Amino acid sequence: MSAEIKQPGDWRDFSSQRPVAGESRRFATGEAWFLSPMPAPTGQIPLDLGGIIVEVNDTYLDIGNSNFGKAFQTRAMIGLCMGFIVSCLLVLPTIMGFSTFNNPFGRNFSWYFSEFFESGMWISGWGGAAFAIIGCYVVISSTLTNSRTRPIRFNRQHREVCFFPNNSDDPVIQPWEEMVSWLSVSTGSTGVGTMSTYTFGMAFDDPKADKVHFVNQAVATPIHGLGTWEAIRVYMEKGPQYCPGKVPYEGRHTFDQERADMHEEYRHNERSALGVGWWYFSHVMTWWRFPYWVAEWDHGYSMKSLPDSISDWSRPLPAEQWVKPSAELNIQSARIEKAFAQGKSFSAYFETGIKPE
Repeated sequence: MSAEIKQPGDWRDFSSQRPVAGESRRFATGEAWFLSPMPAPTGQIPLDLGGIIVEVNDTYLDIGNSNFGKAFQTRAMIGLCMGFIVSCLLVLPTIMGFSTFNNPFGRNFSWYFSEFFESGMWISGWGGAAFAIIGCYVVISSTLTNSRTRPIRFNRQHREVCFFPNNSDDPVIQPWEEMVSWLSVSTGSTGVGTMSTYTFGMAFDDPKADKVHFVNQAVATPIHGLGTWEAIRVYMEKGPQYCPGKVPYEGRHTFDQERADMHEEYRHNERSALGVGWWYFSHVMTWWRFPYWVAEWDHGYSMKSLPDSISDWSRPLPAEQWVKPSAELNIQSARIEKAFAQGKSFSAYFETGIKPE
């Protein structure tokens, strides 16, 4: 999820006109539909397809950047580099060696292969170094970017949300029922047709700095955005047993599990011997366990812990001290859920343009 600060005069200028759940606002390329303040049920199944739930318990839920996909990213970078080197040293010299079948000089395969092998060594050296530098930059820069962002903590017992601006140790704590969230669609032309992009967003008021901080997550469809919001909402209103569990982090144990799963699939005839061979070949080419070690390093480095300043705020409270939902929220939620039970959808209830079904 990415964070930003609002631009004056845009549709997210909430200081002059505070939105309400169900309201829509148009902007130059599309429209946004608000899901809160006064968090509204959506009728969707709680989802975490983006793997953003990094911790969940009876006291709080953390939304942040997990290291899910880091091993694949590292394998892809190594695979591109190794593929280039192998092509230069073996594939291209071999192809040129077969030109012996059609040449007027009578030179054999070995001559052509060795000739182009020497050139391939020079090209693979410089080209491989360039690929390695680019790959290291992609892997390390994404880790450094994630390390500057602390998770957003939703405390269901206090009914508050804690947000840390990038590179800041000063928390912004906002009441849950006052937090603004939305789903937006932006439509643009590709030259051939039109393309729509969807974004799930949240806003956090920072009175000390006189700013509003925005967090945005691109989602594939409205279902993904509404499902992400519903996962957060049901946690805050009903508890951890109603929302998805935290995403597991990747590490060397992930490699062991993937290999065990591959062997299990082979034993049950769900994977062929060729598939097993390809698994081993592809992992040898991408340096075996190394990408998973990188993922483990990423998890330890980029999963920035929250400072001691909110440790007391994050401790469990006795049940009698839990903050209760407001009467207004209870009434709104009951009305919406009654409409859902009667067959109405979220879009029909609020008369929005969101069409998740």
